[in-house]
Amino acid sequence: MGDIDEEIRREVIAEVYRQVDDLDWDGMAARERSELYVRWIDDPLVGGKLTRFIERDRVRVWIKDGPIKELPRARYGIGPYAQFAVSRYPGMEEIAHQAIGPDWLADPDTVDVKPNRCLVRGPGPKMLMIWGPAAKLADLVWAGINARVDGGAEPLIVVTSPQGTRLSEGEMHRHRLLAKVPGIELRHITLRLKRV
Repeated sequence: MGDIDEEIRREVIAEVYRQVDDLDWDGMAARERSELYVRWIDDPLVGGKLTRFIERDRVRVWIKDGPIKELPRARYGIGPYAQFAVSRYPGMEEIAHQAIGPDWLADPDTVDVKPNRCLVRGPGPKMLMIWGPAAKLADLVWAGINARVDGGAEPLIVVTSPQGTRLSEGEMHRHRLLAKVPGIELRHITLRLKRV
């Protein structure tokens, strides 16, 4: 990404995030997303700017591996693309309140990513809250297992679903069973995007 002018890079990221927000990216099917990548290549505000610095056939990969890959973290206010997010999911504090209870506070100094996690403190022993979408369940469980092996705070997995998507009861039950194998509690919550 170093070969793209920084100001242009920022303009393109902001434009991609603006369009993603207008088009309800979370609710789009894989085919619709694929069509959008093609449109971006020809979009003068996206591909039109990028092709001044990179080959046309690299535009799709640049968007997919850059702004789109970072979109979930940006929407949580985490990572280098957070400043470009047009809408945000609730912050870690609100996720802790929603998943555990209003007396629990997230410690922003303990945030780590891939997957997102932080310590939360409340009326009981502190916990390591690990959160993310169902598609990343394997990563969430693996992080919980590692936390347990490392001997830190008790892990708690929070599977987050954007508003407008819904997991079936069967899927949620299976998630809990999978997390139960290493003895980790798992909860599900729904997140509502808010314009920033």
